[in-house]
Amino acid sequence: MGGNPLYYNPYPYYVYNHYPNWGMSILPTPHHVSRQLAMPTPTTSPYPPINTIKLKTSAKGMQTIMQQVQLLTEKIEGSDQFAHDLKNAAQLSNQDEVQKLISSAGITTKFEAKYTPDNIRIVLKEGGCCSLALVLYW
Repeated sequence: MGGNPLYYNPYPYYVYNHYPNWGMSILPTPHHVSRQLAMPTPTTSPYPPINTIKLKTSAKGMQTIMQQVQLLTEKIEGSDQFAHDLKNAAQLSNQDEVQKLISSAGITTKFEAKYTPDNIRIVLKEGGCCSLALVLYW
């Protein structure tokens, strides 16, 4: 690569090897001026080639998770009884009941639910591709 990578400049500047002779009445034309990079720029990237397959897979998995989150949030928002039961189970530290209630909303992806006096945090995971943390405040 050449040179110290700490001093890499992504905006190259040029050095002109031919300075005009101010005594001449006609300046050199641009095609006579030789240009060289003052600082060499790397011709190869230090990073591997771009591969978007995993990114696209994650995006597709995230769509599934977001549909699941929408089911849950609609259930909480639309049912006073469900919202009451969920918060009550969390206040009683009844983890099994919290898990059962969340699953009953139609959640089919893997999830972890943790709660505090301030909120409930539900992390939904889709395979090994992606996860989404939903934090709802009481």
